[in-house]
Amino acid sequence: MAKEYRISLSAGEIGKPFLKDFCPRCFWFTKKFPLENNHPFSSPMAGILSIADSYIKSVVKWHMENLNMLPSWILTQLKTTYPDLDFESIRQVKPKRWEVPLFHNSLVLKGQADEILEFPDGSWFIIDYKLASFSENQKNLLPLYEAQLNAYAYLANKTLNKQIAGLALVYLNPEYKDLEDEIIFHRTKDEFFFGFKPKVVPVKLMDTEWIEDLCRNIFEILSLDKPPEGKANCQGCNILVNWLNKISNCLL
Repeated sequence: MAKEYRISLSAGEIGKPFLKDFCPRCFWFTKKFPLENNHPFSSPMAGILSIADSYIKSVVKWHMENLNMLPSWILTQLKTTYPDLDFESIRQVKPKRWEVPLFHNSLVLKGQADEILEFPDGSWFIIDYKLASFSENQKNLLPLYEAQLNAYAYLANKTLNKQIAGLALVYLNPEYKDLEDEIIFHRTKDEFFFGFKPKVVPVKLMDTEWIEDLCRNIFEILSLDKPPEGKANCQGCNILVNWLNKISNCLL
């Protein structure tokens, strides 16, 4: 029987306190009282997002299996960004879901990387794909994603004793802004093609204590019996209070 932990955290959650609009009170509520998938306010997720995510991974896998190398659109940038690493000699590792208990089994950290590349010495390079333009808004989210990738590195090290050689985000920027680009539109002459331009963004590898401190910070918030003080003028808190007042009035 699977062990039940008091608190469960995903790799994508531990960096949320870094965000400018992070509110511990809102975070406490969303984790303590999560909505089920089929709640009355849910709307279907755009299928293209999951299709594109799967397609990216399949493209890289095809190149590795059939050409024994990464596609040039990612290989060239990785070699430039990490000149000391030999990306010509890597092999692809199928990512698995990892779990590591912390704080005397009071919390479990979970995660599954998008892409794992293994060098001849057995060390790993971990990649996370982002189907988005590397805009100012995405730059504001970098601390969240940096924590996410470092969480993967932590999980790999703790579960498999793997040494991590490097981490990177790979943004797939949709080519839709330059409507005067004849090359882009020439591709659509006979069939409709929608292209993406990749951009590799390096991520600093942090030590294990850094990840554990992030987890401890969130653990302290979620261990409270009552919601903590919210962020000043938090829009989320105001929306929640207004919503509860309206619901209460309807139920009376």
